[in-house]
Formats: sequence, C-alpha cells, structure tokens
Amino acid sequence: MNKNLSRNKKIALTAALSALVIVLGITKLGLIPLGPAASITILHIPIILAACLAGLPSALFTGAVFGVMSLIQAAMSPSGVLDPLFVNPLCSVLPRILTGLIAWALWKMFNKIPKLPKIFSAGITAFISTVAHTLLVIGCLYLFAGNATREGMGGAGYFAVIALLAPQAALEALAATIICAAVFAGLYISSKQKSKLSSDKS
Repeated sequence: MNKNLSRNKKIALTAALSALVIVLGITKLGLIPLGPAASITILHIPIILAACLAGLPSALFTGAVFGVMSLIQAAMSPSGVLDPLFVNPLCSVLPRILTGLIAWALWKMFNKIPKLPKIFSAGITAFISTVAHTLLVIGCLYLFAGNATREGMGGAGYFAVIALLAPQAALEALAATIICAAVFAGLYISSKQKSKLSSDKS
C-alpha cells in the first residue's frame, strides 16, 4: 500500500494522522468509557494506520506525537495516580515509538504471506500491535519508574497488573482490529470503484 504513495502524500498522511492523535487526545474522544473506573483507548490506532499506509518513518513520527502529547497532558493536567509518571519521556514517548516500529514490522511480515488479503493483514497487525502497546507502556512504567509505579498500583507486580488489564486490553485490541480492517476495506472498495470508472472512460 505505502509503495503506491508519493513522498508528498506520505507527508500529508502523516500530518493528518498525527493531527488526529492530538484531536482525539485533547477532546478525550480517543477514550471510550466503559464505566466509572475504566475506559478503552483508540489513540494508538493512528500509529498503526501510519505504519500500514505510509511506512516506518510515518509510524515513528505519529508515535512520537502521541508520546509527547501524553507527556504534556501528564505535566499540565494529570488526572490519575500514574499520570505524573508519564512526564518521563521513557514512559510516555518511548513505548509509543516502539509501538510504531512493531506495527510496521508486523505489517511487512504479514504482507510477505502469499495471497493474504491486506484487510486481514491490517486487522492482525492492529490486534497484536495494540497488545504490544499495553505491554510496552506498563513495562516502561515498571522499568523506568518502578517504585512509584508499584506504589500507584498498590504494590502489584507487572504480571498482576497485566492480568488486571487483560479484559480492557482485549477490548482495545478488538476495537483496533475492527477500525483498521474497516479502513482497508474502504480503501479496497474505493480502489475498485476508481478502476471501474477508469475502464468505463476508456
């Protein structure tokens, strides 16, 4: 998919997806509430789409935008116990950049499988990348802010927190899978319609 895009189109797409991350974050539309104490995030989905549609540089940049926005929000308006820990760029920026790298690597790998539709490749990439995003964020919190993270989590260890967040992570992965697959389904339908119009004109 990204081989067919020109450099200018990749830059424009990267800017659009980065802006989407900022809008979703500022307006809180990227957080879907499940109840008074839980919500699922779709803020990382533009990173995955950037990896699939525009390549590695786009994914890394979009991930960095997400991370910096998370850092700024944690510094200016923390709303949770762990939010102040995201002022550390190793906890806020690094895992989001790594998510972009993982999404790009997965996309490249799945596209090497013969006859695997891009819709399925996008869905699988989104699912695994979303799980990786959760593992990376919690992992970086424990690695770079261990004692403070344990205090914020009530003394719970890394694997205990992952087990606690598993249902939420599964819903986030499912949402990412559906959205990314739908985007590629739309692109496929659009390309077919353009091909049909071109053949009709000829």
